[in-house]
Amino acid sequence: MEDSTTRLQDNAETNVPEIAQVQPAASGAAAQGSSTVPWRVQIPIYFAGFFSNSLTDVSSIVLPIWLATHDASAAMIGVVIGARHILPFFFAIHGGALMDRYGAKKLMLACCMLSVVTLPMIPLVGWLPGVFVLQMINGYGAAIGWLGSQTLFGQNMHGSHVMAGRFAFVLRMGGFVGPPLAGLAWDHTGVIGGFAFLTVWAMGTVVCSLLVPAPDESVSPDSRKKFKASDMIPRLSDYRDAARLAAVPGMSIVLMITVIRIGASSVQDSFYPLYLSTIGFSATEIGILVTISSAIAAAGALLVGPVVRYVPAIWTLILSTAFSIIFVSVTPLLTAFPMLAITASLRGLGMGLSQPLMLSMLIEASGRGSQGKGAALRTTANRAAAALTPTGMGIAAAYAGLASSFFVVGGVMMAAIIVIALHIRRRPGITYWSYDGVAKPNTPGIPHAPCCNRV
Repeated sequence: MEDSTTRLQDNAETNVPEIAQVQPAASGAAAQGSSTVPWRVQIPIYFAGFFSNSLTDVSSIVLPIWLATHDASAAMIGVVIGARHILPFFFAIHGGALMDRYGAKKLMLACCMLSVVTLPMIPLVGWLPGVFVLQMINGYGAAIGWLGSQTLFGQNMHGSHVMAGRFAFVLRMGGFVGPPLAGLAWDHTGVIGGFAFLTVWAMGTVVCSLLVPAPDESVSPDSRKKFKASDMIPRLSDYRDAARLAAVPGMSIVLMITVIRIGASSVQDSFYPLYLSTIGFSATEIGILVTISSAIAAAGALLVGPVVRYVPAIWTLILSTAFSIIFVSVTPLLTAFPMLAITASLRGLGMGLSQPLMLSMLIEASGRGSQGKGAALRTTANRAAAALTPTGMGIAAAYAGLASSFFVVGGVMMAAIIVIALHIRRRPGITYWSYDGVAKPNTPGIPHAPCCNRV
């Protein structure tokens, strides 16, 4: 394997443009565990992800119900919820490139305050077009916090499955703790308490950003420099570099799967709580169901290392994503809390297994010096799906009814994952790096690394 990997790296350096000559993020002993990464480095990174990644889960309890109290239609609720993904879709790659140059910490501190400022303004504005604008700004701040957490993880944690599973476990604990607390805040203190809780949760990302380690100058060459006004203007070259990174065939497949996966997650974050509220469940009960899903997902994340010893990582990713789709789509068929809790558990298992696999695969493919752009590619793909899914589901609900929209959206996502699975089955030589394990000319080819079996 070592000789083969060396040959493939030589191949890539000969045939690939300079920007594409990235090295795998994990190698040797560093990839085998967390012994080389101090806990003072790991903990603030884990908890920056804890708050930033779960902010969507927490707000999904409060915001849809608040919108419903303002007589917003299902389509309008979908549009407002989807607004948080607009700015990240267009500017995540720019943000990731800035993180690669200046380090993630600076950008996180500057942008995460946007969520802290805009969230308490939503109930004060009340006017839906104004809420739409605030939701866009809040979405960008939250996205930069999550993007920065992924970038810091990729730069410091070497991409092992153990640390990816640990990271995913902590992320899921945010979804375990936050939603029921948000539901309690809404049920017992109303609008003021609900949005105050969201604001405090967003502030958690800012506090953790202050505690993360200073960036390594070998990874972020301009980390000691100050932002210039010109840095805020997106560079076309950054987008070209990101597109070339996305052109790795295996990475393209993982990105497509993550789009489908986030579609299933977007259903849970938008119309899942809305539908349950229409059939008589309280915000606290909905929060408990979301918590059950997150708790099982946290446990599933810790099982990734053992599972990929027996099931190839790409098939684990596909099957776990299919689980997530199926068990959110059947929601309208169930009315009893115990059955909803079972499906929430199975959905959580699928989400928990898939998340660390996506993180470790994309970390490896990006290379240590391009973690920002690699994470931004995933964020861009995620935001596109997360913006389109609630909007499309809202339109389907307007024409076919809220319950039927679950089946329409779920059917589209299952069809897409089946097409990807058939494609991979027909190409038995595929890995998540390239179709034949050999770096292609003029492509940021990454040699097939033994990441699938890493523990």
